[in-house]
Amino acid sequence: MTWGYASDEENVAWDTFDAQEEYDYAPDGRNLAGVMTDSSQAPLSWPSPTGGRAISLVDPDEARKVIADAYSPSMLKVDGPSDDFFLKLRMTRLPGLSLGRIRFGGDVWVAAPPPSIYVVCLAPKGALEVRSGRHARVVTGPSGAVSDPQQITYFENWSSGAELVSLRLEQVALERKLAQLIGRTPTEPIRFQFALDTASRQSASLVRALRMLHAETREPGRLSADPLAATALTDLVVTSLLVCQPNNYSELLHEAGTPTPPGTIRNARELIESDPMAISTVGELAAHAHVSVRSLEEGFQRYLDTTPMSYLRRVRLTRAHAELALADPREQTVAAVARRWGFQHLGRFAQVYREQFGELPAQTLKASIRTRTDGLH
Repeated sequence: MTWGYASDEENVAWDTFDAQEEYDYAPDGRNLAGVMTDSSQAPLSWPSPTGGRAISLVDPDEARKVIADAYSPSMLKVDGPSDDFFLKLRMTRLPGLSLGRIRFGGDVWVAAPPPSIYVVCLAPKGALEVRSGRHARVVTGPSGAVSDPQQITYFENWSSGAELVSLRLEQVALERKLAQLIGRTPTEPIRFQFALDTASRQSASLVRALRMLHAETREPGRLSADPLAATALTDLVVTSLLVCQPNNYSELLHEAGTPTPPGTIRNARELIESDPMAISTVGELAAHAHVSVRSLEEGFQRYLDTTPMSYLRRVRLTRAHAELALADPREQTVAAVARRWGFQHLGRFAQVYREQFGELPAQTLKASIRTRTDGLH
């Protein structure tokens, strides 16, 4: 289901609830809970074999328990006939982040107390009203909202068939990333502008990050199944929200970085080369170098004519190339070597490998045994 108000470039094609989803049934015949493609009854937690849990039930009391488990203890009021009520929910969790999709049947009102969680609210289908503190907004299509973690958030006036997509981000994850980006510890809580417009040019990078998050939590071979890659996904989404959505630190985030001495860049480069798997994000490298992300990036561009992450990728590729050149193809595989050096998608690995070395990784591996064999004659 895509948003009908934005172009394809601005869309995130969030899945809608599908009639083909399979659910388990309670002894009394009511539809209570199930998994999308798996019948396991694992708890609602990340990771799971299917990239998330899907819940369907019709009892309001059970719904309150499920909402408390998936989100936080909340007030749920059913105003219409109880026979019309149902809840459908899918939840996927990554480190520091959770992505949920929820739909109610009947006339409901939900109030979520302050949980120290930032919530990005979107409605790919239908509309609902979201209120947080003094702010209120009809969330529909590209019109979203970012709730204040210190305020009660209300979800009400759901249109028929409305589906809420909620991206929940831990406060500590946002503050840690903010400190890395600005090179100092935040002195006050982050306060985002309540209104979010995903069709605006300003939000383009955030939309692309959300599109990648959605794909990598749902598609086969998804990055969210790997802990390191899942952490990188969270980092991407958190950074995009901080940079794209206006907040009380926007001026600091967008000001020019302080010139970085060449010695700092040399130390950062040596850190990468000594253990390229110890660093997974530019924020981590900036923290080790004791500079802001912007200053680190400008320093790498000035002295090395590249970005920190491009340099890290080049070093990892070089290590993978060396290992493949010495490996025995009867005992080693390209996939194993790629994963060992942090490349989860074999297709992308092969592409960047070929760009750097002029051949595919399988060719390097195959040539390695020929070289050893030739040396015996």
